[in-house]
Amino acid sequence: MKKPKTIVILIVALLIIILLAQNARAIEVRFLFWSFSASAFVMYLIFYAIGAISAIVGIFWRRI
Repeated sequence: MKKPKTIVILIVALLIIILLAQNARAIEVRFLFWSFSASAFVMYLIFYAIGAISAIVGIFWRRI
């Protein structure tokens, strides 16, 4: 039997993929002096990755 933690991670990853796939339309992003058009899927994926990296850095920062 698989570990419950692995199953939860797989379910969360699947839900994230479903959420991202449903948001494929193009959006305009304005940040400071930049303005560009990108797929909502790509932008949400980038934001999720930045959040995950921030969480990992925060976890390791506490251990130092």
